Amino acid sequence: MEKRLAGCVSILPKSSTMYYWKGEIQDATEILLLAQTRTSKIQKLMEYVRSIHPFRLTPFMSFPIDHGNPFYMQWLDESVPDD
Repeated sequence: MEKRLAGCVSILPKSSTMYYWKGEIQDATEILLLAQTRTSKIQKLMEYVRSIHPFRLTPFMSFPIDHGNPFYMQWLDESVPDD
């Protein structure tokens, strides 16, 4: 948050996850973060998360917002400066 890479980060603790790793099904617990940011900040945010994440294969996905609450979108624009 201090780096102003996201206006809001939601932390969903203890999500159960299943995935394939090295040909085997794995069952684990993870913490899911939902970061709300500008499109222009996605690359910097991804680089930062990868620099602090303990795994080499860091799951990171982005979803564009076509429509949203105009007041919220304005708040997000104000909260995350566009360099």
